[in-house]
Amino acid sequence: MSDVRVGARFPDAFLGFFDDAAVFPPGLAPLEQAISDHIQRRKTPLDTAVGPLILPLQAIAEAQALAAGQDLSSGPVVVSIVVPAGELTDALSAWQTVGPELHIAALELKVSTAAADWTRQIEEAKAVEGVAVYVELTAEQVADGALDALAEAGLRLKFRTGGIQQHLFPTVSELGAVIMAAVTRGLPFKLTAGLHQAIRYNDPTTGFTHHGFLNIAAAAAAARNGAPTGQVEAALGETDAARLLDLLDKNSAGSLDPSWRASFVSFGTCSVLEPAESLEALALLDAGLLVSDQSTNHIFLKAAHHD
Repeated sequence: MSDVRVGARFPDAFLGFFDDAAVFPPGLAPLEQAISDHIQRRKTPLDTAVGPLILPLQAIAEAQALAAGQDLSSGPVVVSIVVPAGELTDALSAWQTVGPELHIAALELKVSTAAADWTRQIEEAKAVEGVAVYVELTAEQVADGALDALAEAGLRLKFRTGGIQQHLFPTVSELGAVIMAAVTRGLPFKLTAGLHQAIRYNDPTTGFTHHGFLNIAAAAAAARNGAPTGQVEAALGETDAARLLDLLDKNSAGSLDPSWRASFVSFGTCSVLEPAESLEALALLDAGLLVSDQSTNHIFLKAAHHD
C-alpha cells in the first residue's frame, strides 16, 4: 500500500460530490464488497470527494450486520436509502431504528407515475424531519408541476440522466429545462445514472451519448446567474474541455468556483474512480494524486519518496 502524502485533498468544488452507488447497475458490486470498499476508501484522498453509500431499502438490515464486522473507528457508514414508491413508512422505520453502524443521511424517494399518487406521496414526505429527502421525478412530472410541490414541501429533487437504454438519457433541452426549473425554485438536486465522465461524450460500445457532470455543473452555474435557456443548453452540449472550464471560471491555480454546488449537490456513480480520473485528466486534481490498484479497484495516494 502506498504511503499517505500529507495535505493531499480534493478541490472544494468536488467535496462529497460522488455518491457511492456501487451496488447498482452497471456495477452491481456485492453488498459486502461495497461496504468494505467504502470504508477502506477512508484511508485515501478520494474519501473527501465521496458522499454516502447509496443502498436499496431492502439491504439496510444486512448492511448493518456487515458493517458491524468492519473497522468503524472513524465513524459509522454514512448511507442514503433508495425508497420504492409507497414504502416511505418502512423507510422511516429503518431510519429511526438503525443501529450505530450506519448513519442515514438521506432518503431517495421514488414516486408513482399517476399524478394523484405522486402528489399524495410528496405530501406525505413533507412531514419527514431530521433527514434530507430527495424525490426522484421524471421529465414529464417536472413539466406537470411537480417541482412546485417539492419546493412547497421543502424537499429536494433527484433526476435520472442515463441508464441501460437510450430513452433513459434526457436530451439537452429536457435536462436544461429541469435544471432551470430547479434553480428557479431554489431546489437542490442530485442526479443518477450515466454520469461517468466530466465532459459530454459518446460511448463507442453502446452508441449512447452521455452527459458530462462538468457540463451539468456549468449549466447549473449559468442558470444560477440568470442565463437564458440557450446558454444553459449550450453548456450541456459543449464538448470542448477548455471552453467548458472557462464557463466554470477555472482560475490560474486550476481551481473552480464551487458556487454551483448549492444547486447540483451530487450524483450517484457505481465507480467513484472513473469520474475522479476524468478530473485528473483535465488537470483539476494534482498530477499523480490518484493511483489505482487495479486488482482491488481501491484508490491510494501516490507514494511519497523516502530516502
